[in-house]
Amino acid sequence: MRISDCGLKTLTENPVEVILFDLGNVILPFSHFQIAEKLSRFSRKREFQNPSNIFSHLFDFEKGSVNLYESGKVSSEEFFDSLKDRFQLSISFRDFVPIWNEIFTENQEVSEIIRSLKGKTRLGLLSNTNPLHFEYALSRFPVLRIFDRWILSHEVGFKKPASEIFQAAIEWAGVEPEKILLIDDTKGHVNAAVALGMKGIHFRSAEQMKKELPVRLNDSYLLNMDCRCSEG
Repeated sequence: MRISDCGLKTLTENPVEVILFDLGNVILPFSHFQIAEKLSRFSRKREFQNPSNIFSHLFDFEKGSVNLYESGKVSSEEFFDSLKDRFQLSISFRDFVPIWNEIFTENQEVSEIIRSLKGKTRLGLLSNTNPLHFEYALSRFPVLRIFDRWILSHEVGFKKPASEIFQAAIEWAGVEPEKILLIDDTKGHVNAAVALGMKGIHFRSAEQMKKELPVRLNDSYLLNMDCRCSEG
């Protein structure tokens, strides 16, 4: 198959020098509700035997108690102690850790794209996360070690869409914002990055990213990835 058969146009110089990937629900699909369901089984307080009430308390976008943890304001042990007291949980920290962590799977198609980009552009991971989740993910999913830098909310002290975490990423990148591309499943995070001059892709599926990313990068290798797969 010739390159022209894939409908390629003349390629120009790649303006993107750094790609920032979100972690949750881009590389690692997950559901926070799994945590609420499991914790509800250990609550001695009737209100929190309903998983929805635990979920709201933990993960409300503005008021959720996880925000302090993911902003690095409390330690893992302090976070657990606050939940144990609030929900009246009959479990230890050791019991809590797997309940909190074992919610992730890997999007293999996204990981394949990330591996194909290694050495072609600098790669950063820009994530709202916490120490327990990230340490677990790092131990279970080797693709995370491909990245040149991890920019994590609990280390920076701010969560997306706060400008401070994007500024930390720009500072690491050391290039103009317009040469940075963010891939994130949350539209508001993409909008915040674009407002600072960065480029953005609102991630919805690996298939959508396979189509959109090569065009943004003017990358003949990625544009022909599907073509080569169909030949083989």
